[in-house]
Amino acid sequence: MAIDAENMAQVLEQFPRQCGEALELPKGIYVSGKVANIVILGMGGSGIVADLTATLMRSQKTPVHVVRDYTLPGFANKDSLVIAVSYSGKTEETIAACREALERGSKVVGISSGGDIAALCPKHIRIPEGLQPRAALGYLFLPVLGLLSNSKLIGISHEDITEALTILSNVAEFKQRGQTLVKLIKGRTPIIYASELLKPVAMRWKTQFNENAKMPAFCNSLPEMNHNELCGYESMKREEMVALLLRDPQDHERIRKRMDICREMMKQTVDVIEVAPRGISLLARMLSFIYLGDWASYYTAIERKVDPTPVHIIQKLKREMAF
Repeated sequence: MAIDAENMAQVLEQFPRQCGEALELPKGIYVSGKVANIVILGMGGSGIVADLTATLMRSQKTPVHVVRDYTLPGFANKDSLVIAVSYSGKTEETIAACREALERGSKVVGISSGGDIAALCPKHIRIPEGLQPRAALGYLFLPVLGLLSNSKLIGISHEDITEALTILSNVAEFKQRGQTLVKLIKGRTPIIYASELLKPVAMRWKTQFNENAKMPAFCNSLPEMNHNELCGYESMKREEMVALLLRDPQDHERIRKRMDICREMMKQTVDVIEVAPRGISLLARMLSFIYLGDWASYYTAIERKVDPTPVHIIQKLKREMAF
C-alpha cells in the first residue's frame, strides 16, 4: 500500500497553480468607509493566514490583530474590518467570534469553502473545497490580500505577485531542496527559528511537521529566544534535536549578527541547518520559505512511513468536542 494514499504530493505540486487561481477569487469584493483596525479570525491552517497578513501589513498605518479564540478583542467595533477565515466554514472558534463581530456592527467578510461562515457573513469569498485546510494556503491567504488591496488598505504590486508565482513554479527545485533537508534532519526533532518578522513562517514549518509527519516540532524567533530558550542548548543532545535557522538576507543587521553568534553556540550540542528563501519581495520570500517547508515536512512523512494527509487525532478531538 502506498504511504501517500491520498496523494499529498500532487496537491503540493499544484500549489503554484492554486496561488494563481486564488488571485481571481476576491475580484469585486471590498469594504468601504472608515477602517480603524483589521481583525482576522482563524485557527490552524486558516489561522496562519492572519499571521502572514499581519507581517505584510507591518508598514501600513492600519493595525492588524490576530484572533485564535472564541471572542473578539474589546476594541473591535463598527469601524473594524473583521475577516473570518475558515477553510471548512465550520470552525467553532471562528464562528463564535464572527457572530460577535456581527453583533458589534463590524464590517465582516468571510473566506471559506462553505459552512456557517458562508451563511453568516454579509460578504463572502468562496474557495474550492476538497483539500486539507493546511494544503489550501494559497486559496486562503491570497484572497485576504486581494480583499485588502481592493479596499485600498494594502498595496501589493503586480511585480511582487509575478515574482512570487515565478519562483513557486520551479517545483522541481523545491522538491529537491526538501529532500536534501530531510537527509540533514535525520529523523530528529526540529526546532525552527526565524526573525520576529518571519515568525509566522517558522510557525508554518512547525505545524507542517506536526500534521504531515505526525511528529513533535518547535519554533521560536530572534531576538526573543536569546533571552530565554538559548539556555536550553546547554543540555540538548545532538542525536535527538536539530536546529533550523530560516535566514532572510533582509533581516535586520543585528538579527543577522545574533543568528551568526547563536549558530556557533548551538553547534556545541546540536547540528544547525541554515535555510535561505528565494526572491526579493517580502511576499516572494515568505511563500518560497513556506513552499520549501511544505516539501520538507512531506518527505519527512514519507521517510517515517506515515500518510501525510489524514489528521486522525485532530478529527477525534473534534468529535469529542461536538455538542
